[in-house]
Amino acid sequence: MTWLEYNEALQELRADSEVVVGTGAQATWRLRRADLMPRHFIVSPTNEGVTICPFSGEAVVTVNGRQLPVGATELHDGDVISAGSGDFRFWAGAPGQSPTGVKAPLVAHLLEARGQTALSLQRISTGIGNDESNALILDCDGASSFHAELRREAGGHVLRAPEAAVVKLNGQPVSSPVLLSEGDEVEIADQRFRYTRKPLADGVATTTQHRITSGSRGEPLPAASRRVKASTGTDLSSVVTLRTPMRAVAFVSSVIAAVAIATLLLLHHSP
Repeated sequence: MTWLEYNEALQELRADSEVVVGTGAQATWRLRRADLMPRHFIVSPTNEGVTICPFSGEAVVTVNGRQLPVGATELHDGDVISAGSGDFRFWAGAPGQSPTGVKAPLVAHLLEARGQTALSLQRISTGIGNDESNALILDCDGASSFHAELRREAGGHVLRAPEAAVVKLNGQPVSSPVLLSEGDEVEIADQRFRYTRKPLADGVATTTQHRITSGSRGEPLPAASRRVKASTGTDLSSVVTLRTPMRAVAFVSSVIAAVAIATLLLLHHSP
């Protein structure tokens, strides 16, 4: 009898009965708090052994830290499977003892190749592009609004890019999500970066938002800098909106004053 374990919960793996792990209604084992896709990966037990495969090319799954290709991979007793924010363990026999304790936080940076600034990858999703909502804003030729994404999943950081975006990893075009390794060089538009989990050198500044313009060394941005300037039409509308009540108040005040003066005059001339 074989088992799949997640947070001390066990799922029995029966021969010739595959288990689909995900968050959707069609998943055999539904885990809603593990940041999984509706159908993330499939575990298939047979009389010869147990295999695992990602459900699609968009689903990133690792076994013992290695990203799985599309297709079946054999599992061995004690293997650690990582997907989304969850860690699973495969047991070929009776479940063993899983490590206990708090998992150390993942600390990683995207280091600008030409500067002394490192973007901290502390968010679940780090957006890259020329839109102001991104953590890494690229005012560069060839950069689109949402050019790429670095997502914290499967025990590391996964580089994702739309099909039309030009993104390269170590000189090769990125056509599907890929788990980054220490020292990987990421090329986005006309900018290059290095992924690292190692401690940063002295003098390297860290930031959670960064802007880079072609030909410049980039500049860290404070959180308050994400402001979109309103158009002239919006500004004029705001002025009119503010002034209209003020004019109304002034008019009413003048009417009240005139009535008060007229009342006093009538009282003064009355017998």
